[in-house]
Amino acid sequence: MRTASRTVTALVVTALLTGGVAACSTDESTQSLQDQLASVQAERDQLAAQLDARATRHEASLATITAEEDILANQDSYESPEAVVDALAALATPDAKMDDEVFGAVNLRQGWYYTLFGDSMDARIDVHHHWLSEDGSQGGSLWVWHGTNSNGKPFELVGISLMDYDDQGRLTNEFVTYPYPDEYVEGAVDGAGTPASGSLGTQ
Repeated sequence: MRTASRTVTALVVTALLTGGVAACSTDESTQSLQDQLASVQAERDQLAAQLDARATRHEASLATITAEEDILANQDSYESPEAVVDALAALATPDAKMDDEVFGAVNLRQGWYYTLFGDSMDARIDVHHHWLSEDGSQGGSLWVWHGTNSNGKPFELVGISLMDYDDQGRLTNEFVTYPYPDEYVEGAVDGAGTPASGSLGTQ
């Protein structure tokens, strides 16, 4: 009888221990699943925040591009050359640069002043096409720079600008390049102008 009693007792203890281990294993599995779920949710929320930031930046940068093109298309509506370049500079950060492949890098406001009005120049920029990256950080435009140069000669140049924008969509840098030799660009702006204004042909 004692042997049978001990056997029953051993079985009960074993059952209790086994049940405890099973319960412990179930608790650990549940916690693991909860941790994994929390990790997935955190990644989802982070991705959603990144997508929202990209969309916000894109919209802001596009608004900057649109505003710049509107100013350039309606510069005669401003009371002075200074008012035009002030409006353009307001779309950029204070330390933004215009880096011209031929004429060098200067503060953006100074660059715009020289482009449109410097040294008795009377010029315009007509934007024909623009593009913008999905996250709004970089963009570009194809344009025609034309008018009367510093020597009173007509000129016309095709060019491309590549732009960088900050998180608020403000312009931080503009790189300007041309499909011409440097000497041709310099002559167009500071010399005899362009011999075939209106042709838009490369030299």
